[in-house]
Amino acid sequence: MDYAQFRYALGTQNGAKRRAVVQATGVEPSCLSVPSGVSDQPMSEEETIRGAINRAKAVLEKLPEHHIGLGLEGGLMLDQAYTQQWYLISICAAWDGNQLSIGKGLSFPIPLQAAQRIVQEGIELSTVIDEWGNTRGSNQQGGAYALLTEGRIQRADVFQQAVIAAITPFISPLYKL
Repeated sequence: MDYAQFRYALGTQNGAKRRAVVQATGVEPSCLSVPSGVSDQPMSEEETIRGAINRAKAVLEKLPEHHIGLGLEGGLMLDQAYTQQWYLISICAAWDGNQLSIGKGLSFPIPLQAAQRIVQEGIELSTVIDEWGNTRGSNQQGGAYALLTEGRIQRADVFQQAVIAAITPFISPLYKL
């Protein structure tokens, strides 16, 4: 399958998300910051997906010479059914003007202390991760994944999975049977 056959517009200028698209497609996307229309720290899977969709549609509207608009959104979700654990999730929405596809990356548990601060203080996960890692801009780099796994997982890698999952229906002939 040729993932490089399309021109991709990415609805952010975040470095980790840009790297994810390059890793997934072999193509440098055109990056443009567009609003997600959701909170800075989405707190449910539904809100995270909605933010990704909003970005994908908005960037393709602003860059119509591209084939596919991509919206990548990180968020948190609470598993109320089994673990009572908060998970970091990574979503990619792909939009070609007619068809929408959603891809999801790894769901990763975050420490309870981080979740409590995010909920109580209304801050983003990246603020907590920057404090714990004594860094700045962790969400542009390895992110929470890298800090929590001592570099075994990088933010771009998780979003890469989501990008591949979202754009495969546009490329694979098996989706057109």
